[in-house]
Amino acid sequence: MTPRPPLPTDATGRWPGSSEACTPPRLHAQAMALYAQRAPVYDLELAPFEALRQEAIAALQLQPGQTVLDVGCGTGLSLPGLHAGVGSQGRVCALEQSPPMLTQARTRCAGWPGLSLLQAAAEEAPWPSDLRADAALFFFTHDILQQPEALRRAFAALAPGARVVAVGLCWAPPWLPLSNCFVLGASLHSIAHPVHLEAPWQDLAPRLRQVHVARRCWEAVYLLTGRV
Repeated sequence: MTPRPPLPTDATGRWPGSSEACTPPRLHAQAMALYAQRAPVYDLELAPFEALRQEAIAALQLQPGQTVLDVGCGTGLSLPGLHAGVGSQGRVCALEQSPPMLTQARTRCAGWPGLSLLQAAAEEAPWPSDLRADAALFFFTHDILQQPEALRRAFAALAPGARVVAVGLCWAPPWLPLSNCFVLGASLHSIAHPVHLEAPWQDLAPRLRQVHVARRCWEAVYLLTGRV
């Protein structure tokens, strides 16, 4: 069988050819540079996954008047669907650390009622202390899911029983080498620290019950659903 491609860091968390470990400050700087570079073409890059985005939003089972988090909202591509799900009486709280990405999200959703856009890293997210959201979406937010503090802060803003949906890249089975070539190339292009691609949800799933993980896109992308 064809093996999966190796991870692009060594056992110490260093990039090949680098003597500097991937510490949180370094990861933050890498992510900011990466997202600033991708911002002008981000919508085009994610266009092939629009059907998967709609499937993920539908899995949240949003109801009018509810509150939903969009953790790592990027340019706001998920915001129209989330806003439609909770209605004008509901609330959408979106978080994004990249200023160029968030600028596009603000333009996309200017004037919408019940929408809050926060600019911050997920591990420093200033979610309102009284926020108890009914659902949360993590759509292609691999770096966020690998940070326990980011997850702790997000889950502190969720109500008991809240629905959580996550979508992202993952290694396909070794007998699908073309899928894994796609994952390798896409992760190097879009993820600041592409580790744990065998199970990117490994820190998310233990926080949930009724967890279900499905595969999409020739098993190169996962769709996780669960409840707090």
